[in-house]
Amino acid sequence: MEISGGQSVGHDSRFAYPDRNEHFVHYGGPSDSATLALEAPFVVVDVETSGLEPHRGARIIEIAAIKINSKGEVLDSFHTLVNPTNSDVGMTSIHGVTLDMVQNAPTFGEIADHVKSMLDGAIFVAHHALFDEKFVASEFEKSGHDINTMPGLCTYWLSRAIHEKTDEFPNHKLETLTRRYRANPGTAHSAYSDAMVVAQILPPMLGQFGEVGHYIPATHQVFSQPNAQVLRPRMLSLFD
Repeated sequence: MEISGGQSVGHDSRFAYPDRNEHFVHYGGPSDSATLALEAPFVVVDVETSGLEPHRGARIIEIAAIKINSKGEVLDSFHTLVNPTNSDVGMTSIHGVTLDMVQNAPTFGEIADHVKSMLDGAIFVAHHALFDEKFVASEFEKSGHDINTMPGLCTYWLSRAIHEKTDEFPNHKLETLTRRYRANPGTAHSAYSDAMVVAQILPPMLGQFGEVGHYIPATHQVFSQPNAQVLRPRMLSLFD
């Protein structure tokens, strides 16, 4: 999705601009307006989906969450294919996920505690974060799980903010940022590889942008002990 019209980084309604409080994420921004400094780890989330809108029946078919510190060191991670329960995986030509791949995968309800354990006490991060957030929120709702509001940051918004200062990037697609920061791309459009790219580029982007402030503190999530045996990760060649 490209930007047009010269709109301000801070107030484009299509993106996770600072102080936006959407489904369960309250997004941070420049420290001169969002004055709460957080030492919480970041949890980078990426989802592959069967469509673009959960309210039209699209479901998560793959999810990854990677918890990192400010240096980009991985503290914890998990990824798995997800059974959408409706025999619809959408466009396999885009994400590479087939119906056969998800038939024996867990439902979102079976991995909800995995997701909440990763979100617990962390700062939510994603590229085009509103997209990932709305799908995760929808799946929590469908599976009967509550999720507490947590601080967050969108790397698409962050890229645009850096661009306003440096006029550096031709666009803010993840592929462009992967090349700019010389990140390992892994398997494009797989949840784990795309999340790992964001985990790699976030520290240098924050170094360019400066301190990010938040409006709310990190929050705890209520979850039971996750069962790792239910996970069905996609086979990936470059990050295994």
